[in-house]
Amino acid sequence: MQVVDKLYPLISTVDLGKYAKLFQRELIAALHNQTSSLPTILNPIHRMSPNPGMGVAVAIGGTNGYASAFRISKKGVITFLNRKPFSIPEKSTKYELFHLISKNILKVTRGRKNTFNIGIGFAYPLKPLLHHRFIDGQLLSMTKGRNIEGLVGKKVGQEYHKFLIKEYGIDTTVAVANDAICLLLGGDGVDVAGVVGTGLNFAYWERREAIAPLKLSELSGFAQAEVAINIESADFDKIEGNLLRALVDKTSEDRGRSLSEKEVSGAYLYQIFNAGKDKILGSFPELSSTDQLNDILTDAFIYPKAVKNDTKKIAKLFVDRIFHRSAQIVAIQLCGILTKIKKTHGIVPIVMEGGIFWQAKNYPSLVNLYVNMILPEVIPSFARLFGSSRRGIAILAKGGA
Repeated sequence: MQVVDKLYPLISTVDLGKYAKLFQRELIAALHNQTSSLPTILNPIHRMSPNPGMGVAVAIGGTNGYASAFRISKKGVITFLNRKPFSIPEKSTKYELFHLISKNILKVTRGRKNTFNIGIGFAYPLKPLLHHRFIDGQLLSMTKGRNIEGLVGKKVGQEYHKFLIKEYGIDTTVAVANDAICLLLGGDGVDVAGVVGTGLNFAYWERREAIAPLKLSELSGFAQAEVAINIESADFDKIEGNLLRALVDKTSEDRGRSLSEKEVSGAYLYQIFNAGKDKILGSFPELSSTDQLNDILTDAFIYPKAVKNDTKKIAKLFVDRIFHRSAQIVAIQLCGILTKIKKTHGIVPIVMEGGIFWQAKNYPSLVNLYVNMILPEVIPSFARLFGSSRRGIAILAKGGA
């Protein structure tokens, strides 16, 4: 374990609290238009109730996506009629992505081209804007090891709307928002929502008076008492680095950015393992996905015959360390948010999504463990509400009231 401790140490209990306070300070600084590593993007969205009608919810994640047709009753009950999943390629063009979305929309609508509203939850940084009452987003950058050529800098909804008319003869409204914002909106009244999967992000509701007027000027014409905040928390960079993170960052496409994400998310955790395996394990096969890390922890990994039992035990300890440090960083960010919104006592419901959070062995318990070290009087109640993100996308698609 000495080699593991040296190459990839856990964050001490004292530093956990220190970094949570730093995260809170970075959040406050961003809300006051001061220098911060957190983009903290304001969204012109409030706690909306759904409008009745038909539509299609589309999710574009870091690894996977889906299209799902829905119906909203006059009483606001949302019913999802079907769901068509698809994979997101690591590299594609704007037109390839738009064709992929369109083909799956036509599958869930059974080829019908009559008018239906479309909502898209997009797992990448967006600059929100209102366009004829519907939210749209200008793509700021690509993250999570993905690249969509020709879309960065474009207004995703407007671009897709023009594409639908030209290529498919479909003229309808298209609403676009960040996936964490969609999760927050569809989260049944929760104050905080997070995504720990291929990427990392948190969103929360903030009081209008807690935001500096200059920052609020980004939301011209939006006068609601609460604002949905997309933190883009992957960019938090105040946690002291280490050799393995530096090696992973050096070979990444967004070098020097998304430093928290590179120690938390599925896009990078297996790369942390690969960066350290030679010094820690000696001869060991290269991993190609973070799912294999979980396989090592759960004894489902198929080792080459040459790998000895002692090496397998050390591999398991190394993987355990990787997931523990990942959970520590998630706990740091979460506690920074909870302290900011004064939710530091009692049970606090939090909606979470993402394969790392829900599929990695004991991950919610690990996050809970480290949250308790930072804020011992708070009890985070992590919920995986079925369809929360889809619900949020559906509300946006129909221009919720």
